[in-house]
Amino acid sequence: MMGITWVDAVLVLIVAVATAFGAQRRLVGLVVGVSAVLLLKPLLVVGSRSPLLAIAAAVLGGVLLAVLSQRLASPGLRQRWPSMVAGGFGGLVLGLAMLVAFVTAMPIERSVTDQRAIYYPPVNAPFGMSSTLQRSPLVTMGRSIVLYPLLEPPESELEQSVLRGLRNWFVEGDPWN
Repeated sequence: MMGITWVDAVLVLIVAVATAFGAQRRLVGLVVGVSAVLLLKPLLVVGSRSPLLAIAAAVLGGVLLAVLSQRLASPGLRQRWPSMVAGGFGGLVLGLAMLVAFVTAMPIERSVTDQRAIYYPPVNAPFGMSSTLQRSPLVTMGRSIVLYPLLEPPESELEQSVLRGLRNWFVEGDPWN
């Protein structure tokens, strides 16, 4: 079993902050969190073709989500505790999506001597982060998601379905090609 690294601590902190922020924003947090995760896949598809267009679409989508969520949630509903729980759920969903997006977004490294060898996370990461990334359980999970078609499939049907679903949502194309 691997111990946690400072990278794991930072990623879990991002999830906790997003959850707390969603709970504080109540129903607005629910709408923004869930909608942002639903917009993620279309933005990844657009971003693979035109990064600038994806950035513009993300900014526009964020502004529209903020305005729409303020209009949808009436002030009376926003004050009750169930709306705080719902907002926390929206923040949790968004925080988990940010975590998975980070651990699946690192570059794939190829060996100079053997072009069939693939390293994820890269072994030549800058600032001496390579060993930290190699020891991180969350980055190892990201490796399982990114390289799912190339790795030995897990024995559990549930685990296979989860990895396949996460890969379909967070990884555009085959990054090793």
